[in-house]
Amino acid sequence: MESVPIVDFSAYSLDRDEPDPERFQELIDDIYKAFTTIGFVYLKNYAGVLDEKVEKVYEVTQNFFLLDYETKMKCEQRKALSGGFVRFGTESTSQTEDAMKRPHMDLREGFQFYPPASQKAWPEGMPELRENLEDLLLTGKELLHRVLEVIARGLKCEDPLIFVKNHQKTGTAEGVTSIRLNHYPPTADIEVKEKQVRCGEHSDYGSITFLFQKDKGGLEVLNRQGQWVSAPPIDGTIVVNVGDALQRWSADKLLSSKHRVVNPVSESDKRADRYSIIYFGSPDVGTTLECVDGSNKYPPIEMSEYNIQQYNKQYNIS
Repeated sequence: MESVPIVDFSAYSLDRDEPDPERFQELIDDIYKAFTTIGFVYLKNYAGVLDEKVEKVYEVTQNFFLLDYETKMKCEQRKALSGGFVRFGTESTSQTEDAMKRPHMDLREGFQFYPPASQKAWPEGMPELRENLEDLLLTGKELLHRVLEVIARGLKCEDPLIFVKNHQKTGTAEGVTSIRLNHYPPTADIEVKEKQVRCGEHSDYGSITFLFQKDKGGLEVLNRQGQWVSAPPIDGTIVVNVGDALQRWSADKLLSSKHRVVNPVSESDKRADRYSIIYFGSPDVGTTLECVDGSNKYPPIEMSEYNIQQYNKQYNIS
């Protein structure tokens, strides 16, 4: 069965000032092939500075979810795009027709971090959560830019920096790139309903997503043949996928694939917690999504309007 490919990013890693001229085209071709066939890729050799930031966020993530319920509720996300704690069992990301009629709530809790100027809720007594999330947001920006440049070159865009230029405001009031912290509690003692999973079938609505997952798996990707492909954690890699905005921007040349997190099967995994950190790259406020090939396959739309449309379509938060 098809698997998510592993691509070596060392030709344009974060410890390089410029891409390696001898290997850059191979990287461009590998990324383009992955994103036009399955929409997902494992990146390796992107440089360790990002890993250091992620490890710090993992530590504060676990500390946050260990807080008592009342403390976490003080920083609950109250409305769309405001940020904060998302209660267990109140969110449905599944985009299947059946789930739209009868929402299957995800078996997870989360914390949503939007750009500092937009973030409305923070837990009391945990300044390190804010500090580390803001640090990761800005550190990830450079890798985001490099991946976007590689993609534009694969698409043979007239301006290879066209996507990069529309992701400049990360970390400001006009930036939309965000970070999601997920905690999937053990399922052994939870009453799991039919078709209920840890995270329902959906696609991301931004441009590019970075997923950092530890030792516990569960991620599956839907390929073009309608088969679910497992994407377990692989040491030294980041899972990267195309979002809906970039698929639209590319006039469907790039593939924003559905994916989900299924429930654990083994008894040991059923009694284990799963954590993940997701970096949602998204075009800046004011960006107009207009097909880069000039085809006008989709009408132009401004990002603020697009984000609200996609958020309302994807989430059902009570």
